[in-house]
Amino acid sequence: MIRAIGLGALLALYACSGSFGERVHEEFHQAVDSGATPIVHVDNIAGTVQIATWAKPVVNIAATKYGYDASELRSVTISVNREGNGIFVVTTYTGGNHSGGVRYRISVPMGASVQIGNVAGSVSVGAVTGNVSIETQAGTIEANLGRVAGDRTVDLRATTGTITLRIARESDATVNAESTVGGFSSDLSGIVQSSENVVGVRASGKIGSGTARIALSTTTGAIAVRTSE
Repeated sequence: MIRAIGLGALLALYACSGSFGERVHEEFHQAVDSGATPIVHVDNIAGTVQIATWAKPVVNIAATKYGYDASELRSVTISVNREGNGIFVVTTYTGGNHSGGVRYRISVPMGASVQIGNVAGSVSVGAVTGNVSIETQAGTIEANLGRVAGDRTVDLRATTGTITLRIARESDATVNAESTVGGFSSDLSGIVQSSENVVGVRASGKIGSGTARIALSTTTGAIAVRTSE
């Protein structure tokens, strides 16, 4: 679950999620046998999270820890655990320090579901066929999910940051989107938008039979739903 962090700390973390303060690095790698349909949980603080698919029944976690000095690197810990069908990847900080960060590059089976919380940094997810849940406090979300149909759920939420969702035109999904301060755009028919409190927008509609559920929400940031290439 994403952590609640004060505005000042959040801005500092967001600076750390880029190249600012990156003087030292440390690589991390771990692979976990997962089967074809794992549920992959990622809980990060600062840094990017990229999820790609591959043909192996393995979750492969590659990461780069970064910080200003060796002390910051030592304060950042990555833990990977398997519990039943779930693979849990968690970033923690020791001693109350929240400096430094982690960039994750994770390969998962195509049938995986993903649940990602990232406090400060962008998240991108490739064409998994399971359920997708992503939440950020400060960072963009991009998901290219192919055909979304059946009983799948897609839930993308950003406090400050844009959301871009790409799905196949032949998807079957009910879409609900809301931005408190921001716009909405889509090149898929069947989605209707309306203004909300002058600066915000709501949009909803049904693609195909509408069986799957897509929820998109930002406090500050635009939302776009596009057809996948």
